[in-house]
Amino acid sequence: MNTIETHTLELIGEDPNSPDVFTEGDGMKPIRDSINDAIEEISMLTGCYSEKYYLALRQNRNFYRFDFSYGSFAWITDVWLVTQKYRLEQTDLIRLNNYNMRWLYETGPCQAYFQIGLNHIGVWPAPALDTDMLEISIITIPDRYEGSTDRIKLRRNWERAAAHYATGEYFASRGDAKTAIYHHNTYLKKMGVKVQYPIAAETINQFQSTKEPWPKNTG
Repeated sequence: MNTIETHTLELIGEDPNSPDVFTEGDGMKPIRDSINDAIEEISMLTGCYSEKYYLALRQNRNFYRFDFSYGSFAWITDVWLVTQKYRLEQTDLIRLNNYNMRWLYETGPCQAYFQIGLNHIGVWPAPALDTDMLEISIITIPDRYEGSTDRIKLRRNWERAAAHYATGEYFASRGDAKTAIYHHNTYLKKMGVKVQYPIAAETINQFQSTKEPWPKNTG
């Protein structure tokens, strides 16, 4: 039993050393499902899981698909053209179409990239040669853990936040809304989040980025 599971059982009122209900195996499945939900949400809120992905470019090809051996793709933070030693700017399809309706026919050293849904990336212009390579910094969501010995990488305070998230889901499933809200608010406080899900009409949800909003090459 890992530290998040132990703390969750303590918050619920169960003895982690001798549990009555949440025993190892199927008994812990609801708790682990909730903790996995918390880890995935924390990953999206903080971008705490990241990795480098190397992508070999192909001549006259604009679109590529990521192939992850573990975890899943969230968003791109940086793209570096290894062979030319410069950083690609972020753009999007609308901007490219406004810049040049025939951008798909252009070739040369890549100047910009754009994310397409999940697991896909596009570059502009299409590479003229097969010799270029991209180093892509990516925020990922870890695979869901299944056993108490599986490794979980979270800050200590976020571990406690995940425990409160799971505890809130437990009490919500039992119809105790008051206690569930208390634990969910504690989770938000430990994460430093005041309004997690904005519902204002002017809110537009999109892929997170720290790049300049108007790239020079396609602006």
